Amino acid sequence: MNRPLNVLTMALCFFALLGSKDILAADLKQHLIAAIDAPNGRSGGDLSGPMADFFKAQTRSSNPVKVQVRTLSKFAEAGCARLEATLMQDAVPTQEGKLIPFAIRYELNLCRNGQPPTEGIDLDAASRALSREAPRQR
Repeated sequence: MNRPLNVLTMALCFFALLGSKDILAADLKQHLIAAIDAPNGRSGGDLSGPMADFFKAQTRSSNPVKVQVRTLSKFAEAGCARLEATLMQDAVPTQEGKLIPFAIRYELNLCRNGQPPTEGIDLDAASRALSREAPRQR
């Protein structure tokens, strides 16, 4: 198994799920929003539900998945922050048969409403990029 590719794949899946309205990432979203609202900027605990099941399937470990979220900085836009999320699990099997702790850490910009902040985004440039015609296939 190619471990770096799996880590990248898992991170991309988490970003996609967080941006969706799907219930799959609801438990993780709760931890992210809790960190935005917490006086100390932190949230953590066990991850449960479909997102934890997805994580366990990817790591091939049935141990609990833990989540820690901390606020790195706040945006001027109310209820928006730069967050660092870490998902951790013990006893993840390697190709060699060893059991090791595994963690994936990523950062994201998020507002309490579940959307990214608009601060710092060049909306005109984004609009131009999205309105370009897709290249035609031959």
